[in-house]
Amino acid sequence: MRLFRFVIALFKYLLWGEEVTADEKQARLAVCESCEFREDKKCGICSCYLEKKASWSSESCPKNKW
Repeated sequence: MRLFRFVIALFKYLLWGEEVTADEKQARLAVCESCEFREDKKCGICSCYLEKKASWSSESCPKNKW
């Protein structure tokens, strides 16, 4: 299931996305750092790796925190 979600996210990124700025990425990761759903380096809701998810403009937090 995680692979399927990654393929969808990659497809969206390749078509419409771009890399966010370093400041925006750090702000997103700061929100994830204090999130109750965070599981080590992954989101506990969607199972995405936070470092990559926070880098892509086409991605967003499943709880709308960023």
